[in-house]
Amino acid sequence: MKLKVITPRGISYDGETGRVQLRSTTGLLEVLDNHAPMIAEVKAGIIVTDKEDIECGAGVMRVQNNEVEVVCE
Repeated sequence: MKLKVITPRGISYDGETGRVQLRSTTGLLEVLDNHAPMIAEVKAGIIVTDKEDIECGAGVMRVQNNEVEVVCE
C-alpha cells in the first residue's frame, strides 16, 4: 500500500509499505494491505512501517483504496 506523511514543512514520507502502525486517540492502530476505509485522529509519536520509523506530531489519518495519508504537525 502507499503511505504519505504530510507535515507543515512538506511531505516527510511518500512510499510503499506493507503495514502502518501508529497511536490514535483511541489506542494503537495497525493498517495492512486492503484495509477498510477509515479516518482516525492521530497522537504525536512514531509511525512504524516495515521499512522505517517516521516521527510525526498530532493529526489525522485517512485510509482509502490501499492508500494511507497522515497529515500531522
